[in-house]
Amino acid sequence: MVLIILGLVSSGVMAADQRASGQKGTLVFADAGWDSIRIHNAIAATIIEKGYGYKTEVLTGSSPIVIQGLRQGDIDICMEAWTDNILELYQGGIAEGEIIELSVNFDDNAQGLYVPTYVIKGDPERGIPPLAPDLKSIKDLPRYWQVFQDPDNPAQGRIYGSPPGWAADQILRTKMETYNLHEWYDYFNPGSDTALNTSLVSAYEKGEPWVGYYWDPTWITGKYDLTLLADEPYTIDKWEAGYACEFPGVKVTVAVNARMPEKAPEVMAFLKNYRTSTKITSQLLAFMQDHAGDIEATTQWFFAEYEDLWTSWVTPEVAAAVKGERPAGPVRFQRDFTRFPAGIRLNLGIYVEKMIAWVTANFQGLFAWLKAGVFGIVSLIRRIFTFIPWFILIILLFLLGWKLDQWKTGLLYASMIFVVGGLGLWDEMILTLSIVLTGVLISVVIGIPIGIIMAYNNKVEAFVKPLLDGAQTMPSFVYLIPAMIFFGLGTVPAVFATIIYSVPPCIRLTNLGIRGVPRAMKEAAYAFGSSRWQVLTKVELPQAIPTIMAGINQTTMAAMSMVVISSMIGAKGLGENVLIAINRTDIAMGFDAGISIVFLAIIIDRITQRISNSPQRTKSGEEVRS
Repeated sequence: MVLIILGLVSSGVMAADQRASGQKGTLVFADAGWDSIRIHNAIAATIIEKGYGYKTEVLTGSSPIVIQGLRQGDIDICMEAWTDNILELYQGGIAEGEIIELSVNFDDNAQGLYVPTYVIKGDPERGIPPLAPDLKSIKDLPRYWQVFQDPDNPAQGRIYGSPPGWAADQILRTKMETYNLHEWYDYFNPGSDTALNTSLVSAYEKGEPWVGYYWDPTWITGKYDLTLLADEPYTIDKWEAGYACEFPGVKVTVAVNARMPEKAPEVMAFLKNYRTSTKITSQLLAFMQDHAGDIEATTQWFFAEYEDLWTSWVTPEVAAAVKGERPAGPVRFQRDFTRFPAGIRLNLGIYVEKMIAWVTANFQGLFAWLKAGVFGIVSLIRRIFTFIPWFILIILLFLLGWKLDQWKTGLLYASMIFVVGGLGLWDEMILTLSIVLTGVLISVVIGIPIGIIMAYNNKVEAFVKPLLDGAQTMPSFVYLIPAMIFFGLGTVPAVFATIIYSVPPCIRLTNLGIRGVPRAMKEAAYAFGSSRWQVLTKVELPQAIPTIMAGINQTTMAAMSMVVISSMIGAKGLGENVLIAINRTDIAMGFDAGISIVFLAIIIDRITQRISNSPQRTKSGEEVRS
């Protein structure tokens, strides 16, 4: 409470200081996750800061999230609202007076199903023959489903769909039905636009076939040779009859929160004039890609290259201030020691990127072998669970809970699983459980031997511990990037990302358990002539089992925590439902999937805890609790 009061007082003082000094407030921009909106944000922010004297900030989230923030007033400005992809949220905000649409940034864009051009025409320089020489339109896709074979379901092709939550997602799903493509292809949910980009770039660099949803402007369409598959010409009648035609051009707007006219009226006038084009945006994206993602350099290039354009948006006075011909306010010479110098750049990530590219290029065969093996394990576990009738599985879970604790516990487990089935998420639960168990199984196979080696060798322990620290403290999202690059999208990269995140507890606690065995006990075993292997298997491991099981428990829970995150790279199951719910702001769907994950996590946690705490029996039958 004291902290809250102090915070309010501090905020009040700061606001009073701003008013007294004539300083203007802060305007918050929306960052929906792609580079073009970041570029437009940077351009507009530069003009607003230099020309109008406001400060600016950026809030990041998915398209539906930032539009919701725009409606609620947490965000002031959205420079790139793809209106058709967030139709309900956007139009609802306008209808309820929460959003004001100021201008059209650009509307000369295209979207639909793309393929790399070498799929149709080949690429002699890279030795790629035409894989689908007569592929011209969406209606030709059934003839070539084997070219685009789904690695998770070889009996079908794979079409990479739109990120969940976008209007294009439902449009494409309906198109699949309208054109009967579902008979030949699986519609693959990539999880996020980043995952979709990675799948396309990875396929292109390897010269592999790829077909899926994409759009322009992007740096990818500017850098790579892609072909938009033809469709029926757009008419409103065809569009309303199952989207049986091409996508219409999307109106990409500049929108603001309804309080902006009071908050910054002069900025409103500038934003009403803001208009670019797909061509200009593509040029900006290409420049940024060629300059290591430097948004500041890209912004300065725009101001120099398109001076006639941006100066038409503002008054001559504002234009002069932006160009630095005169300051927007009193000149103050002040060195800011609160910020780290921008000129000092280490660029460590570039070296990691080069290393990953080298590994990908030289070990494709190994990754293909690993991918096939992991997918086989997941499929086997899933087949086992799907072979067992649902009611038998519930009964078995009840008996397991009874055996490990009491009948009430078994009844609780059975009830939780029954509720998951009642929510219509049985199949998703089975797939999630298969992914988690596969990740845990491989983590245990890797983790226990490494933990044993660490316990026997201090140098190995000193080397491995920092790696474990990094694996546990690194944001789990980071693991998704190399997993996507090495193994594509879907179940397999999700398993590998899960392994990296969840294996450290197993290694640490195995090491701790072995080291915790009393020295006298080991010396006694050696005194009776036991070998090192016998001491390990007959003395150390049995004594360390409770600690090792605690590590497995923590590994399992870490694997469960990756369920939702892994859905961002196309992993299906309960996490996918949560992700879709987040992108659609669907509370009911999010709750159903979320509570199902909670139930599954509770059951797995309690079972592994009971196993680790279960009494051990001596040869005489006497129970010994650890």
